[in-house]
Amino acid sequence: MKPVISRIRIYPIKALDPVELQEAEVGIHSLRHDREFAMITHDQRFINSKRTGRVNELRASYDLTNYTVHLSPRAGGSVESFHLIEDKRKLEMYLEDFFGEPVSLIQNNKGELMDIPTASSVTIVSEASLKSLHQEFSDRALEDVRLRFRASIELTGVDAYWEENLVGEPGVGMRIRVGDVEMIGVSPRARCNVPPRDPLTGITDKTFVKRMMKSRAASLPQGSHLLEYGNLYHLTINTYIPETQKGKWLRVGDELKIINSLKLEP
Repeated sequence: MKPVISRIRIYPIKALDPVELQEAEVGIHSLRHDREFAMITHDQRFINSKRTGRVNELRASYDLTNYTVHLSPRAGGSVESFHLIEDKRKLEMYLEDFFGEPVSLIQNNKGELMDIPTASSVTIVSEASLKSLHQEFSDRALEDVRLRFRASIELTGVDAYWEENLVGEPGVGMRIRVGDVEMIGVSPRARCNVPPRDPLTGITDKTFVKRMMKSRAASLPQGSHLLEYGNLYHLTINTYIPETQKGKWLRVGDELKIINSLKLEP
């Protein structure tokens, strides 16, 4: 099997829609522009899908060359455009009106707004894994499943859940090279209450977790260490990118190679 990148996605504003790229520059412990911005409330908590399904109801697209975001309600309405730096207060006012509470937009280009800062620079999943899971949720489009898990890198050329070879038992990771970029597979990603939410409406499917775990149990690869991580409610692999890789590029078509295993520091 020859695992290669088939998709790269970044999320310039944490919790909102992704941008699909053919290539992405590595920043500090993250891909450049990935989760560079985040919305927070007056109590310094993120506005994300863990907190409210309203984020799923907001459509976002970007012109990153010009640092511009275009926002509109999915239910219908005009598109409003904002420069992410120069129009910061106007953008905050728009978000406050949409969410019905005070909102501040914060910026950080050091990977510190990732879900697991520094410990998970990008998440990796295979297209085959998404298709395997999609069999349980065939009433939805494959893209619906993809959007629920918000992976940074998608692989083709491998079997379902092959990406779990990028970690060993708890405490053991894998040094890997993707194109010219070296990273470390750290752990499977434990999922939260985000995947059960419809990515376009925010409505929660109360059967989702049970059905996902049923699917994972039926398709668990031989020799899998997943149960050693506590349960089957995991998908995608957390990987760490050292700061030494800053400035390198990941591209669609890059091959992923496992170098060796290593003991992870506590």
